[in-house]
Amino acid sequence: MIQLINEFTVLLAEGTKALAATRCATPQLDAGFLLADLLGIERAAMLLDPPAMLPPGTAEIYRRRIARRVAGEPVHYITGKKEFYDHTFQVGPAVLIPRPETEEMVETVLKQFPSGAELYVADVGTGSGCIAISLGLERPVWHVTAVDLSGDALDIARINAARLGAANMSFVQSDLFTAVPGLFDIIVSNPPYIDFGVKDTLQVEVRKFEPPLALFAAERGLAVIRELVAQSAEHLKSGGFFFCEIGYDQKEAVRKFFDDGMWDDITFLKDISGHDRIVRAVRRP
Repeated sequence: MIQLINEFTVLLAEGTKALAATRCATPQLDAGFLLADLLGIERAAMLLDPPAMLPPGTAEIYRRRIARRVAGEPVHYITGKKEFYDHTFQVGPAVLIPRPETEEMVETVLKQFPSGAELYVADVGTGSGCIAISLGLERPVWHVTAVDLSGDALDIARINAARLGAANMSFVQSDLFTAVPGLFDIIVSNPPYIDFGVKDTLQVEVRKFEPPLALFAAERGLAVIRELVAQSAEHLKSGGFFFCEIGYDQKEAVRKFFDDGMWDDITFLKDISGHDRIVRAVRRP
């Protein structure tokens, strides 16, 4: 048994050392997370009570995982999953890895609509479906349409919806609202809003591995938001709500996209870091 425990200790130390030699900011955390996921246990539990036996082939698979992380691949693409709003979502290179800031979008919408009224919701640029599915699970009477330009992203969103039991979902492949019929009570979106000009300054995990289609936009990152606001005005019911995640420094530019003749109550909500992160607006009658 001592020999087996030592095998675990040596393997974890090996992974940590390999990552520490790179630009990885959290080598010990990542090494432990990759091993714990491989063993099917929580990282904290693994460290508190190290396994007495490692399944055959563990070392080989773990070293391959560490090699991928050394190359800069995000941990959550390696494991294929990410926690978001108390649920585990499948992720891969076709979709963004959900961020904590985006959970605040879900919280904001749910607080705005606490009752069980039947509403029609569109999530534009759904990616893994994390926003749409989280809303659908919290409000089963809502009808949620998940929209994305990428067919590969929609495939992942469908898998997540089926696995998590979100039955009130539909999926549409569309460039914004181009192929989306009907009017909605709520439109939500986490669109691409990063300026192409800053791509080379981003972490390798982002610039080399996450999908550019979901990250970058023209016009200093504002082109998709501008078009989304314009199209949403035509797809919201009178009095409908629009919620959109934006870049931390885009508030003033985004405010100009809202025609006061069409929109009311234009509000910018701050994230946990104090940045203006979500714009909320109401479609005028």
